[in-house]
Amino acid sequence: MLIIAEENHYLELSVIIVNYRVPVFLEQCIITVKKAIEQLSAEIIIVDNASEDNSIEQLSSLFPDIRFIRSAENIGFARANNLGLSHAKGRYVLFLNPDTLVPENTLVHCVHFLAQHDNCAAVGVRMINGFGHYLPESKRAKPTLLNTFFKLTGAAALFPQSGLFNRYALGHLSTHEQHPIQVLAGAFMMVKKNVLDQLQGFDPDFFMYGEDVDLSVRIHQLGHTIYYLGDVCIVHYKGQSSRNRTQKQNHIFYKAMRLFVNKHYTAGSLLVPFIFLVQWIAALRKLFFPPLSVMPLLNRAGTAFIVGDTKAYRQAISILEKRAQTAIVTGSIAVHETGDQQSSSLTDLTTLCRQQQVKQIIICIPDLSVQEATQIMERLKGLFFRFVFVGSESLPFNN
Repeated sequence: MLIIAEENHYLELSVIIVNYRVPVFLEQCIITVKKAIEQLSAEIIIVDNASEDNSIEQLSSLFPDIRFIRSAENIGFARANNLGLSHAKGRYVLFLNPDTLVPENTLVHCVHFLAQHDNCAAVGVRMINGFGHYLPESKRAKPTLLNTFFKLTGAAALFPQSGLFNRYALGHLSTHEQHPIQVLAGAFMMVKKNVLDQLQGFDPDFFMYGEDVDLSVRIHQLGHTIYYLGDVCIVHYKGQSSRNRTQKQNHIFYKAMRLFVNKHYTAGSLLVPFIFLVQWIAALRKLFFPPLSVMPLLNRAGTAFIVGDTKAYRQAISILEKRAQTAIVTGSIAVHETGDQQSSSLTDLTTLCRQQQVKQIIICIPDLSVQEATQIMERLKGLFFRFVFVGSESLPFNN
């Protein structure tokens, strides 16, 4: 239930999303959030960081019940979230990235958990990327010299379930259970508003990167706990709100690391040479092992199945026609209907994907719920998933 809060009237939840030039992702994110808050008294606040791409003009007309706040300049992630926080009326505040999709049960589950645990100040959830793979930053330990070194040198990736080599991502803890942890990811952080008021929100000295780790550490310093809730999840198209890191963004990232160690470690200045070493190692790894991107996949004619019934299927085809991509579609999977002989049943999906070497799945919502879609994504890890929402023309990566 989306409600515009009156003065001094507290809602259950405020959802704050900072946008920077990703209107297509943001539109789909908003659609899923609106569905996920139907059982809550809640508000959605969008802070636009001077996108200059008509994002707000496009979306404010589609969502007149959402508060849109424009910043005249790009003030960074921390300050933009604080700007949204200054307008928030919820007892709980969710900081959410725009390149996410939120299943229908996730937000209610998180709100109920916080309401039932007095000493827990913040929660995060299991995050998966567009390929259905678990994102290890969903649960983290406070960064130390050792666990940062293991992460940047690749030892953590070699031993993902090790409590020693992958300590930073808490690899020894189950991804599908609940655990007290030290650090949450800024892509999804639900925090009690009174705790945020005590801390005065994010530290504005962090422009981008590191502000989530800093906030998590300061929550612990107040004597509160933070929980990872592995029994619910979201989809995070990681990196779409910042794109691939440019040289300037890398500079911002390592500047944030230096700021963090100087703030939270007694011998912080002595660690600065180590950070420069880490920066050099990371640059070397990127040179020899460039990060994977979905763009090469989507720019070639990779086969795709559409999961949805007749109306949604036709809409998906219409969207693909506008992008000259209908050739990639080799079939459809019916969710409820069985009259279309060209459609196969949802139970055949795994077999069909293997037989026809399908590279991507286009899921139609609401024929399938986002919650059901995440279950399929985790079952078919390695395929790339995109979403079409009935009534929306958005299709990420190709708009």
